[in-house]
Amino acid sequence: MRTRWLRYAGLALVGIVVGVGLVVVGRLTAGTSAARSAGYSAGQQAGYSDGLREGRSEGVQEGRSLQVPVSLPPGEQDAARAAFNAGYAAGANDVFGGWDGGWDTGTPYVVMVTGSGGGGITYRIKSRTLMRPGVSYHLCPGSTTLCD
Repeated sequence: MRTRWLRYAGLALVGIVVGVGLVVVGRLTAGTSAARSAGYSAGQQAGYSDGLREGRSEGVQEGRSLQVPVSLPPGEQDAARAAFNAGYAAGANDVFGGWDGGWDTGTPYVVMVTGSGGGGITYRIKSRTLMRPGVSYHLCPGSTTLCD
């Protein structure tokens, strides 16, 4: 009985050693440096693009807010700058005019924009379509509407 137990224990020990050895060999032969490098490069590029876009947007707002009150007397410049920034933020929120609320963040949309909104407004959103996975979108024949 004791020899049978020793044989099972020995086989289990050999199995564990072989398993650990295979894991070590697998870790040593896996080429992770190329994948890690590619992932780092892709993340760096995406982060740079996002940062550049957001930084440019903030820079445009700051530049314009500094430009607007230049011709005013020094005592009125701060109030004019604050009013401009409030209007700029309201305009950024109103860019979705007529579609307030109901937008899913992080979700792609196909948005149809019309030109010449009138009253100094350059563009208006004519329609929006939430994109669904696995659907191929295209223009409807003879139309400017979206078909799926």
